[in-house]
Amino acid sequence: MTPVNSVVIVGGGTAGWLTAGLLAATHSKQGSTGARLSVKVIESDSIHPIGVGEGTWPTMRSTLAKIGIEEAALVQQASATFKQASKFVHWHTEGQRTGYYHPFSAPQGSASVDITPYWLHNDSLNEYASDVCFQPSLCEQGLAPKLKADSKQSFSANYGYHLDAGKFINVIREHCKKVLGVEHIIDDVTDVATDDAGIKHVVTKNNDHIRGDIFVDCTGFSARLIEKALDVPMEDASSVLFSDSALVHQIAYSDEHQPIACHTLSTAQEAGWIWDIGLQNRRGTGYVYSSEFQSDDEATQTFMAYLKSINPNEELPSTFRKINYKTGYRKRFWEKNCVAIGLSSGFLEPLEASSLMLIEQSAIQLAEQLPAYTQVMPHVASRFNRALTNKWQSTIEFLKLHYVLSNRNEDFWLANRSPQSIPQRLASLLEEWQYRPILDSDFTDTDEVFSAQSYRYILYGMSHKTNLSQYVRSMSEYEGADKQLQLNKALIAQLKARLPSHRGLIDTMLNKH
Repeated sequence: MTPVNSVVIVGGGTAGWLTAGLLAATHSKQGSTGARLSVKVIESDSIHPIGVGEGTWPTMRSTLAKIGIEEAALVQQASATFKQASKFVHWHTEGQRTGYYHPFSAPQGSASVDITPYWLHNDSLNEYASDVCFQPSLCEQGLAPKLKADSKQSFSANYGYHLDAGKFINVIREHCKKVLGVEHIIDDVTDVATDDAGIKHVVTKNNDHIRGDIFVDCTGFSARLIEKALDVPMEDASSVLFSDSALVHQIAYSDEHQPIACHTLSTAQEAGWIWDIGLQNRRGTGYVYSSEFQSDDEATQTFMAYLKSINPNEELPSTFRKINYKTGYRKRFWEKNCVAIGLSSGFLEPLEASSLMLIEQSAIQLAEQLPAYTQVMPHVASRFNRALTNKWQSTIEFLKLHYVLSNRNEDFWLANRSPQSIPQRLASLLEEWQYRPILDSDFTDTDEVFSAQSYRYILYGMSHKTNLSQYVRSMSEYEGADKQLQLNKALIAQLKARLPSHRGLIDTMLNKH
């Protein structure tokens, strides 16, 4: 039996260094042979990461805890702020309501009763997330998700992070090198040698041949190992998600004391949507659009109009940095002894922070199920491929949900509602949900990425027209549900009185007070 003692990660960036950190931290002890797992990262200093993944899920907190990186380091070194939700504006308009929230915290009392059907049955209620969860009110008021920087406290809303992608990579890189013993090789890969087992070695400009038991392809869109060397094709998903371009820009706050949004803002446009992420000293923005429905010049004008609306005094460039991409994922993420993580594994628009989430999911599964011996690698690879394929497919379905529910009438949005572009499982569930609420049992696969609760926030945030005439036969918790709705109102009032502002908590963590 040949033990797996070394992993070579080709490419740095968020994918490369998160993977390195999880592998090194998970396998930090010596094996029976006396050897620790060797983790090497080969990173070119002439290739720069795309660096637009600046929003995370709450799972990033536990991921970084596994690696050993403290939250204070993110705030102090990566311009991090707290993310409590995503807010969708102009995706669906109904009367005076133009936006809704997808918060990270569950509805009030969800551990004991799902109050959704009772909310649906009550015509006097307003926006779903705001009625069933305290968190949208915190976002609207610009409040922090917790009382103070100390993690040991009685209350903390569920939260992820907004962070500067370039600085975030630096934080992980330095921690991996100094604390976890990851070997950092700054060099350019000039050739990739293959054999029957997969990647035999990589040839670099200054370090000759570098061998490993497993190679991780984090080379981004170039997919140097998984595609160019091992010829694993992509599964095209552009017939479901139409966007293929993004314009990006970083814009300053109008003044240094401006409140920091603690939610990602996603504003629908004629042929796509604009993300807007609040960091400590700037906002990261980008326009995701379909070149089939809007020219680059038109997209530039759309993006510029948005930027002028948030800071009229900033001098804007005549053109913006552009990213072209094709939506899809690898037919196999793990091929022989090579695993693709990050952009080399595929790309989906960054709606709902899906890109960083899929990096996390991939790296965690690799670290947890790293094969002990090369002989059992095919079994692990098969399981990994099934799980990741399911995760990518379920993510695509969830992102498509946002488009399917829109009532916008531009060509891009009308095309997104065409039946042939909607995945079959999603179409079937949408038909069922016309007559009953979303149930937890609709999503029982262990590889599901988004829970029933996330689907509820989007479906009922967009529109809550559900015919419950038959479902009411199973509803018997009216009093308990009403109690939870009232408790949510009380909790909102309490938190508004107690929580600091988002910028105030960040300033405290930066020792500005």
